[in-house]
Amino acid sequence: MLTSKKLSIGRIGIITEGGLITRLLLPNEAIAAPTPSPGSLEEHAFVQLEEYLNGERQEFELPLAPLQGSLLQREIMLRLCTIPYGHTATYGSLGPARTVGSVCAANPLPIIRPCHRVIPAHNPPGNYRGGSELKLRLLRMEASSSRLRLSNILALHDTDILQQATALPGSDSL
Repeated sequence: MLTSKKLSIGRIGIITEGGLITRLLLPNEAIAAPTPSPGSLEEHAFVQLEEYLNGERQEFELPLAPLQGSLLQREIMLRLCTIPYGHTATYGSLGPARTVGSVCAANPLPIIRPCHRVIPAHNPPGNYRGGSELKLRLLRMEASSSRLRLSNILALHDTDILQQATALPGSDSL
């Protein structure tokens, strides 16, 4: 089921199936659709997204569709999900940079699975399905909410993220 709602960053769409959120449509791809019913999973997701955008939430508590793709792609997505709020990691710190870029580009749940926190080693902020302007806006919001300066976030090469990610089961196959 597709629903949409105008949030502070623009119209967002949410697609659900079988009680799971399967896709999040960003403002540049969302279309007008029915608004969610009160008390529905979709309404709950929109509330959490707005809380995040207001700097009031750092993690989402929503039923999400399982990860898709090859073992390597799923491992990269798991690594991406370990990047803490207000921090970034470079593409190359999460796996083969091109593969990480492809995984980020195909991420069906941007913001919720925070691919906006992945930046290139040089010339940040890099590409984003929602556009580089939205990526910078999300990074700035997280920086101000976590009291970090954006320049510090974009300069981070967080080895803790890489260490956490390589500690995941099955990551020895990289």
